[in-house]
Amino acid sequence: MDFATSFKRRYDTFIRILHQMLDDHSTNAIVSWSESGKSFIVWNESEFCRNVLPRFFLFVKMSSFARHIRKWGFKKIGSEPWEFSSEYFVRGHPEIEPPPEAFEYQRPSKEVSDARWERIKEQAAALRKRLAKEAKRQARKEAALGHKEETS
Repeated sequence: MDFATSFKRRYDTFIRILHQMLDDHSTNAIVSWSESGKSFIVWNESEFCRNVLPRFFLFVKMSSFARHIRKWGFKKIGSEPWEFSSEYFVRGHPEIEPPPEAFEYQRPSKEVSDARWERIKEQAAALRKRLAKEAKRQARKEAALGHKEETS
C-alpha cells in the first residue's frame, strides 16, 4: 500500500470516529458540534480527557488530541478555549474529504531541513558548553571538599 492510500485510510478512520464522538448526545455537555455544524467545541477539558477521549481514541491528554487533529488539517478557532474547525469537516457529512493532493506526501524542502539541522547543531554546541562548565564547577567543588578533608 502506498503512502497516500495509507494516509487516506487513516484520515477516513479518524473522521469517522470523530463524527461518532460528536454525534453521541450523552457527551454534549463535554464536547459537541458548534451551532453552525462547521466546528466542534470541547466545553469541559478535564471531563473530555477523563471520560470521552479514552472511549474513542488512544490518548488521554488534550495536548495530544490537539496535535493529532492539527495533523489532519483542523485549526483552533473562535474565542472558545478548544474550538476546532476544518473546511472538510461538517456535521452530518462524514463523506466530505480533502482533495486527493492533500494525501500526497510532501518531503520537507532542503532549506527547511538544513535550517532545522543548523538549529540542532547550535543547541548541541550550547549544551556541550554548559556541560563543560558544569564539569569544571563540579571538579572545583570536589577539589575543595578534598582539601577540607585533608586539613581536618
